[in-house]
Amino acid sequence: MPVHKSTFKVVVTLVIFISVLTISAQELKHINTGAIVKQTRVSFDGTKMVFVANYYGSFKPYISDYSYDSSHWEKPVKIFEDDIISGFEIRDLQLNFDNSKLYFAAKNEVKPDFDIYYSEFENGGWTAPQPLDIGINTIQDEKGPAISADEKKILFTRPLPPDAKADDFCGQLYYTELTESGTWTDPELLPPVYNTGCICSPYYARDNKSFYYSSYEDIEDAEGKRIAKKQFSIFWAKIDGLFRYNPKPIVSIIGDDDLVYPSIDRDSTLYFNSGEFSKGEDRIESMILSKELSRDFQPVEMTLVSGQVLDEQGNPLSATIQVINPYTTKVFQEALSDADGNYQLFVPMNEQFSLLAYKDQYSAQSKLIETTELSLTNNFELFPSVDVTFNVFDEEFYFPIDASLSLYDSDFQLIENMDITRGEETVIALGQELNIIFNSENYFPDTLNLPFDEEVIFDFFDFDIELKRKLKDVSLSFADESGNNLGLEITVYNVTRNEKTKRNVKDGKITLQLRDGEVYEISTSAEGYSYYSAELDLSEEEELKEMSATLQSVENISLVLENITFEYNSYELNAGSYEELNKLVSYLQENEQYKVEISAHTDNAGPEKYNLQLSNLRANSVLQYLQDNAINKDRLVAVGYGESQPRFPNDTEENMAKNRRVEFKILSDN
Repeated sequence: MPVHKSTFKVVVTLVIFISVLTISAQELKHINTGAIVKQTRVSFDGTKMVFVANYYGSFKPYISDYSYDSSHWEKPVKIFEDDIISGFEIRDLQLNFDNSKLYFAAKNEVKPDFDIYYSEFENGGWTAPQPLDIGINTIQDEKGPAISADEKKILFTRPLPPDAKADDFCGQLYYTELTESGTWTDPELLPPVYNTGCICSPYYARDNKSFYYSSYEDIEDAEGKRIAKKQFSIFWAKIDGLFRYNPKPIVSIIGDDDLVYPSIDRDSTLYFNSGEFSKGEDRIESMILSKELSRDFQPVEMTLVSGQVLDEQGNPLSATIQVINPYTTKVFQEALSDADGNYQLFVPMNEQFSLLAYKDQYSAQSKLIETTELSLTNNFELFPSVDVTFNVFDEEFYFPIDASLSLYDSDFQLIENMDITRGEETVIALGQELNIIFNSENYFPDTLNLPFDEEVIFDFFDFDIELKRKLKDVSLSFADESGNNLGLEITVYNVTRNEKTKRNVKDGKITLQLRDGEVYEISTSAEGYSYYSAELDLSEEEELKEMSATLQSVENISLVLENITFEYNSYELNAGSYEELNKLVSYLQENEQYKVEISAHTDNAGPEKYNLQLSNLRANSVLQYLQDNAINKDRLVAVGYGESQPRFPNDTEENMAKNRRVEFKILSDN
């Protein structure tokens, strides 16, 4: 940025304006001779200058960029197309801190008094003028809007009271501030110490506290000597919260001419217009001057924070960037990145801030910065979607389960259904509040709310979802052969999860809450009664609500051991038989007083002698399994009956299968 060390003068009839360097006539051959340039202001970062000039016979707003390559200001261009500002008279231009918005005073045929307007830079051009909040603009002239760098304060002028009989160019300073609700406070007239007569062209410095303006009055030096007699001189003042610093004239630049429209570039170089003002207007034979300010008049040092906002593919994004006090969470300043993703803003030096970038339908990114340098660069990368992994578990036992999800918007309008694959990431777009309903067979559904319409910082989420298993009430009743209710202990074995529990049954009845969709076995070994076992398959569609069992006396009764089978024409036990045999082992361990007979039976297929021999071998296979599981041999008797004791006629395959069986009978107490 340009650093200007000396004051200079440029006659308007030769050039428009100039910085430090003298520009030859050849370089400015495009400029009309005799043009008047006025109301000049430099942008906060010192890269642009805005002003009003009459190059083509009428006054229009212009803008120029500073060229670092050639160290001079480039050829000015019109800010607005003529049709956009047709009928407007525009003056007192000022750019905001990132040069994306232009504030100014304007009037037209519809409203013939000056009001404060603004325009925004969009799609390579400036939008049509829009009036600022009506709480500021009145039927009086509002001129010279000075916008603070954080765009939360405005200084401007209104005319002096009629009895002051002041020049039309004179005004008095008013102040307004932006509220948290986004409206401006009622403008307040600054105290008399700031309003010492004819005031014009206020300007806020980038620290949001210091400001400059021109006042038409006599100026005396420290020794009381008058150094300016009734002319416009530039004053410095400062309001820092409740602390107010009285205005001081910048004596070092006072000369014989009027000085108006102060503004400061990034290097604290003061720009201003110098000339002789005609009555009632600022139409002058003007000169643009610059002067490096002494430290007494410089604003508080600020750090220029700039950078670029991109997406994952490196494409620029127009996003919001906020500077936040990390201790109070108060937003100090806010900016928008332009179409190329670039942003810039000013924050106080030697402080700590959080820098937050966010955009609708994109993530947010936060960074902690220390403003120890004059400038900092912070780039952001935002993403439009996140990777999400859903892990669905059983709430009671926390084992993973298969599930599906339904994705809804905030109004519970269905977006899509999908199955959940364990450990697999799902891509979900940002920008709206989502509700997800998880479903799994035999479980109650559950809902997860994802506020993805708010600030999302992380690009990956891992959610554990616990679903509650549905339960079924199953009523059990136990009685003896005479119908008397039996109090006893039962074993509830969950076959699905290989879990076993004991329950006491009082008065022969109990209601169990069992997990829907799973398989159970209910068994009991009440003393003096037969061994009992039954399967409850809760995965079947039909509703099972009640089950009753009659236990028989153990005297001289044989019970069929279900699910004990052998290989074809063999006495080798099938693996599926072990579960039933283990129940028998448990029964015999719990009833050590019993001696039992293990008997095997066949159908009538094949020779009778062969069937008898096969049944003996099968009975002894069962006996051997019981011995191998710590049942004393002295308690066991193995008998093969062959085909001699059929329970059903051997007339169908189904009945023959029922006759091929293993039974056990309690013979006596030891």
